[in-house]
Amino acid sequence: MKKLWDRSEIMLAVLFIVIYVVGNSLLDQASERLGIEMILTLPFDLVLIVAMLGFIRTNGLGEYYAICMPKTPARQMLYYIPMIVVSTVNIWFGIVFNRSFGAGLVYFLAMIATGVTEELLFRGFLFRAMSRRNPRAAVILVSVLFGAGHLVNFLNGSGMTPLENICQVFYAVAVGFLFVAALIRSGSLIPCMIAHAAFNALSVFANNPMQEKYQIPVALSLCVISLAAGAYYLRRDKRVV
Repeated sequence: MKKLWDRSEIMLAVLFIVIYVVGNSLLDQASERLGIEMILTLPFDLVLIVAMLGFIRTNGLGEYYAICMPKTPARQMLYYIPMIVVSTVNIWFGIVFNRSFGAGLVYFLAMIATGVTEELLFRGFLFRAMSRRNPRAAVILVSVLFGAGHLVNFLNGSGMTPLENICQVFYAVAVGFLFVAALIRSGSLIPCMIAHAAFNALSVFANNPMQEKYQIPVALSLCVISLAAGAYYLRRDKRVV
C-alpha cells in the first residue's frame, strides 16, 4: 500500500473508493436478502476504516490527513452551527422508529461507519492527493465527485425514485463542499466525520413520508445552508481564495 501511495496518492484514493463503492453495493443487496439491512456492510466498512487509519498511523500521516483536533477556534467556525443544522436534517420532521431494536442498532452503527469511511475516502485521501497541485480545483472536484457518487444509490436497487436521487446528488455536492471547506478552515477532519456520521445515523429516525413530501424544499435548504457556510469558511482562508 505504501508503495502505491509513494507512486500515486490519487491512485490509492481511487482504489479505496472503488473497493468501497463496489463492496457496499454488493453487501447492501446481500444484507437485504438475509433480512437485516446492512448487516454485512457494517463489518466491511469497519475493516476499511481500520485499514485506512492503520495506514495513516503506521506511516505517521495523522497531521497530513488532518486526523487531529481542530486548529481554529470554534467561533471562527460559527460554532459549527451550520454543520449541526445540516447533520440533523433527518429529524427535522420529528422522530419515527419503525425497525426492531436489533435491526435499528445495526443500521445506526453501519451508517456511522459509512460516514466515517466516506470522510476518510473523499475529504481525506482524495482531497489531500488532489489539493497538492490546485487546492481550489480540488475543493470543486471532490465536492462534485462526492455528490455524483450517490448516483449509485439509484443503480444498486436501493428503491430510490429518480427525483429522490437527483435531489440527493445535488445536496450531496453542496454538503460535500461544506465539509471540505470546514476541513480546510479548521485543519481537522474530525468535525466532518462527526457531522457526516450524525447525518447518516439519524436517518434511522427519519419521518420518511414527510421527507418525501418536502424533498425539494429540504434539498434546497441543505444546498443554501451548505454553500453559504462553506463559502464563509473559505473566504477566511487565504490558501484557497
